[in-house]
Amino acid sequence: MAAILVVDDDADHCDVMARILQRAGHYVFKASNGWEALVALDNSYIDLVILDLMMPGMDGATFLSILRNDRRRQHLPVIVLTGVHDSAMALRAQRLGVHNVLAKSDLSFSELLDDVNQLVAGSTHGGGFDIPTGDRPHN
Repeated sequence: MAAILVVDDDADHCDVMARILQRAGHYVFKASNGWEALVALDNSYIDLVILDLMMPGMDGATFLSILRNDRRRQHLPVIVLTGVHDSAMALRAQRLGVHNVLAKSDLSFSELLDDVNQLVAGSTHGGGFDIPTGDRPHN
């Protein structure tokens, strides 16, 4: 079981992702933009980030840049999900060390869960740490 942060400004998509990940046995935290994601990282133990690129406030690419320049979190695994087919943005994300870039329109939940399970199995926490009770998300 791992703690996963889903960052997406589309609340419906975020909720669907959360349900799928929770059914797979993971704890899920949600944020609607990069600023909220940074706060979530400061307040919770996170094993993996699933990130949308195009968001208001702070977009995913800016969030990734901040994440990769933070010594404490620079190796945190990230999967990018995007609804916009912007090859320049996807290339920038790849250069910032994301594991995979997936299009929301072609999303295979089994592929996503395979990626998630592979990444949390090799994470620093191994997906097996205990989240303090006050930091657990509500299912």
